[in-house]
Amino acid sequence: MASVDRAGETVSLQHGLFVEVRDRFFIEGVWNGSFDKGNFATTDCVFGTGAILRNRSVLFVSSASTTDYLYYHQTAEHVVVSNSLPLLLSYVEDSLDPHCRSYPDINESIREGINDYIRDIPTLKGSVKRLMYRNLEVSPVGVAELEKDVPPRFHCFDDYYSYLLENYRLIVNNIRDRNRKIPLQIFSTQSKGYDTTAVNAIAAKYGIDKVFTVSKGKNNHYLVLNDAAKQVDDDGSAICSTLGLKCFPIDRRSFAKNFDQEYLYYAALHYNQDANLKDINDHISTVSVLLTGTLGEMWYTSRCAQDHPCPIDSALRRWDLGCHGLAEIRLVIGFIHLPLPFIGARQREDIVRITESPEMEPWRLGNSYDRPIPRRIAEQAGVPRQMFGQAKMASVLMFPRPSIPYDKKLRIEFCQYLVSERVMNRQTMFLWPLIRFINTILMLRSESRYRVIYYFERIISKLAGREFRFELLWQHLNGSLYCFCVNKYARELSKCFNHGCSVDSETYKSPNPHWSKSTPPLPFQ
Repeated sequence: MASVDRAGETVSLQHGLFVEVRDRFFIEGVWNGSFDKGNFATTDCVFGTGAILRNRSVLFVSSASTTDYLYYHQTAEHVVVSNSLPLLLSYVEDSLDPHCRSYPDINESIREGINDYIRDIPTLKGSVKRLMYRNLEVSPVGVAELEKDVPPRFHCFDDYYSYLLENYRLIVNNIRDRNRKIPLQIFSTQSKGYDTTAVNAIAAKYGIDKVFTVSKGKNNHYLVLNDAAKQVDDDGSAICSTLGLKCFPIDRRSFAKNFDQEYLYYAALHYNQDANLKDINDHISTVSVLLTGTLGEMWYTSRCAQDHPCPIDSALRRWDLGCHGLAEIRLVIGFIHLPLPFIGARQREDIVRITESPEMEPWRLGNSYDRPIPRRIAEQAGVPRQMFGQAKMASVLMFPRPSIPYDKKLRIEFCQYLVSERVMNRQTMFLWPLIRFINTILMLRSESRYRVIYYFERIISKLAGREFRFELLWQHLNGSLYCFCVNKYARELSKCFNHGCSVDSETYKSPNPHWSKSTPPLPFQ
């Protein structure tokens, strides 16, 4: 968290122990350049967050993906910037508004990409801003969002593949750079799908310390509270063996045994499905880089993507928010999220054109789950065709709506919060199980399950001449858990500041452009 006094040209920085701080820059992240040069300001291949000092300004750098963000609060004289919303709120002594119903829409707008997402997040005292992808320059004369460099055009598969391969190689050099004070490990995930297989086919060339596979995946006909005996085989260990990688199975349902950090997941998203990767946390003993296949849907053929209308442009739009819910937990556990498909992704039009080109015909299956580019990457790395990409699967955790904590202690605290803030009255609390049961039926109805509801909706649609679906109940509470968890964590961080627990601080005063050591780590990276 950095507080910039624009008039006094002073920047005060407070950070976790594992943030890399140099005279001219600080970063919790990796990029495709020499570490000591700190040249991550404009590259489209930076993952994590940081800042660079200039003569009379400071440039805050956001991740070149849509999974992590900068947040800032601006007054006439000061700008406070953080990579954590709860931390920012704790510092400016503000909180989210329990009665604001727009938080779900604000979070969902991330899917609209880097141009059309909602930037302002309402608070009790006003608002703060979320900054996605772009950088923020703060100087005595103003505050401005700046663009990163755009990747080159790709004319064929080799152009695109070479860009992925070369920039990942440079990132690995940055990760392994001996000038880092904190050595980094490289972790990855592996399923039977396209995206992680392509990611690991690229990354395996340069070494991966550990790969994790969720051996049992999600059953599309059940939500996670009832799917323990219904999970499907999504074990990617055979693929790892083919690529010569060490594979460790993890349990997507480990939350059922212990979910003591549940609030950190919901402090990032209002409807968070990413605790399926929770077991990875136990393997992280030092700062690590976690590779994922997030944004892999852009590798689909046009035929497969027709049910998910999404403009093909440079805005980095998404179908869903998978892996976007790791933004707060990663700072506490200590890992940098590197969703490799974001490398070069702003040339999405070229990537789609390459997908549809005749040169990709040998790697095109022509079915409903068809991604020729990752198939070619994986098959050319030696992964047999039948071993991956045969059926669309997932491992995310889908809970009933509205969201309510799974952990009993946190659930009681949340319910007390709803009553104390007059969001609900105590007499209606007993309806939660019924409402979530009804919503589960509405979420899962299909030709094969809850078919009466499914066909009833179809009949109404035909009579009305337009698509009809029953709306989920209690949708006004969709953002309540997010609000509660953000505020809960912000209060914890405020206590940390007030009691002087370990926090590293640096101060920069213009025109002497370097951080000068001051005193006491935040409880996260």
